[in-house]
Amino acid sequence: MDYEQPIAVAVQRQFPFSLFADIVLLSSHRLLMFHRFFSKIEMFDVNYVDLGDVTIRQGFFTSALTVSTANGRWHQISGLVTDQALNVYRLCQDIETKARMARRHCTLEENRSHTTQLNIHNNVAGATHSGPASTNPRRLGQADVREVGLEEIDPYLLGKD
Repeated sequence: MDYEQPIAVAVQRQFPFSLFADIVLLSSHRLLMFHRFFSKIEMFDVNYVDLGDVTIRQGFFTSALTVSTANGRWHQISGLVTDQALNVYRLCQDIETKARMARRHCTLEENRSHTTQLNIHNNVAGATHSGPASTNPRRLGQADVREVGLEEIDPYLLGKD
């Protein structure tokens, strides 16, 4: 099963004096940032649902990638190869746009589901009643159904009251 597939990778540019090997991995469901210092490895894991914002800062030789989450956590890895970091940044922006569109679509569907009830109020304005209320067939709450079904015979009845 292809649950986690790597989509893009950005690695830290290796200089002769570098002791670090930081890696940014964008998979099919999450963004992983590995920060290594000698033998200690720290991982910053962000699920697509929690992804807040991804920013890039380009330098002359390297770039820095900063990731923030919806709950306010953030992590930055600097010294990345610029082309690789730009690729990760562009893909993250595409994911963020798709997530925003999905949230908007979900909100529209939820709002549409709340408007399925139709309230009809029949008010007869200026009607004069000559007799008691029980003899008037157009009383509020009752409908005049004497001409229902005659639309097939006379289609002009559709516009009549």
